[in-house]
Amino acid sequence: MNDDGRSPPSALRGRLADVYVPALVSGATDALSRRLGNRATVDDPLYGRASSLVSIDPLLARVSSWFAEVGATYTHVASTTGVDRDAAEGRLAITLEGVARELPIAVVAERRRLREIELRIYYAPGGGAGTKPRSPIVAAVPNGTTASLVMTVIDALRSGAASDALGAFEEASHVVDPLGTRHTKRDGKLAAFLGELGRCDLELGGSADDGRTCCLEATVSRKGRLPGPALLSFERGDSGLVRELRVYWE
Repeated sequence: MNDDGRSPPSALRGRLADVYVPALVSGATDALSRRLGNRATVDDPLYGRASSLVSIDPLLARVSSWFAEVGATYTHVASTTGVDRDAAEGRLAITLEGVARELPIAVVAERRRLREIELRIYYAPGGGAGTKPRSPIVAAVPNGTTASLVMTVIDALRSGAASDALGAFEEASHVVDPLGTRHTKRDGKLAAFLGELGRCDLELGGSADDGRTCCLEATVSRKGRLPGPALLSFERGDSGLVRELRVYWE
């Protein structure tokens, strides 16, 4: 501790969204706790929601312990910086019940007033530690804040016109679903996935868009399941159309 009584600064460098999962995988929970500070909220699919270090520290310890238990390793895929939030996407390799799996995982760090920050973690861990139901936590915002290309897809899905949504995707494009499976446009699987997505009710939230990738948060209602948070990451190709759509939910 410093002479003035404050905790020492965290050794973690980089955007919080980028360092969150690597810190937990490596067991650097103390450094992550200092980086988060006492104005943070963390919402995790395995262990729920925590605010203030009194509740966040035990959550970090549990997540890190579970990552160690399943032998987790992390590979970074993409980072997107927006006006009020950043997103980091990666792949989490784990061994669960003797079976090797590789799961897409994303972290959104939303910056709020008074230096408050909220981290929302998106991935589908399946069994393991027992996934907790999550209430919708993403507030709706006017559609005008979302990129026109993305809204073309969303509006087409909402109207039941999956074929119109398909027109926003490059010929060699694909979607990566929450379990890491690819559905390509050329073999018709992307169209089938969009058709299923169109049957969901999407209430849009905020987004981070750097001109190449638009990471859009939403509350998704699917048949037979409670509404929950989701992240749709639209990566544009050189054509300006969508090259890859990565979808995260539980």
